[in-house]
Amino acid sequence: MEDPTPRTTATYDRIAPVFAERSRTRSGGFLAFRQRFAEVARGPVADLGCGPGHDAAWFLEQGLPVVGVDRSTEMARLAAAQRVPAVLGDLRRPPLAPGSLAGLWCCAALLHVPADETEPTLRAWSAALRPGGVLGMSTSAGDRQEWEPIPYDTEVSRWFVHRDPDTLLAMLESTGFEVLEHGLSTTHRTWLSVLARRREV
Repeated sequence: MEDPTPRTTATYDRIAPVFAERSRTRSGGFLAFRQRFAEVARGPVADLGCGPGHDAAWFLEQGLPVVGVDRSTEMARLAAAQRVPAVLGDLRRPPLAPGSLAGLWCCAALLHVPADETEPTLRAWSAALRPGGVLGMSTSAGDRQEWEPIPYDTEVSRWFVHRDPDTLLAMLESTGFEVLEHGLSTTHRTWLSVLARRREV
């Protein structure tokens, strides 16, 4: 299959301002999960697939050094407008020094990574974390992958991979992580949230 990532990136470039406004509001359960991540990730944090930078800006407010990484030029520009240091990069191969991070945050972005690239992506994330570093991740749960039109701009679509929770949790364990907590929640889709720690070597 042709890599769907460039087309998805172009979609985000197009919808960036509207997406930024629509994604400002978060549920109480998500906010509590983000708070727990911030409490254990006391050090440099990367927000992979940072989008317009809402979470990264909040991490800065908590006193955490943070860098946002996104493939979309327009999303990175919006993040920078919130004083988030943002760089262009692919979350499958993030431009981060090995062992440089205390925390890695990825909210609603792994769901755009093709299924067959899940394991190498998780290995790249593990490599970027220092031993004992923490991963906070929220992604779509399910058992399919498909193009999904944007509800407010149906001329463009994004590629979504809805992952089986048990399979993803097992893959985290096999790529160097210890899962600390995980849970499912439902909004317009079902979300798997995971807090994991890179195992000590």
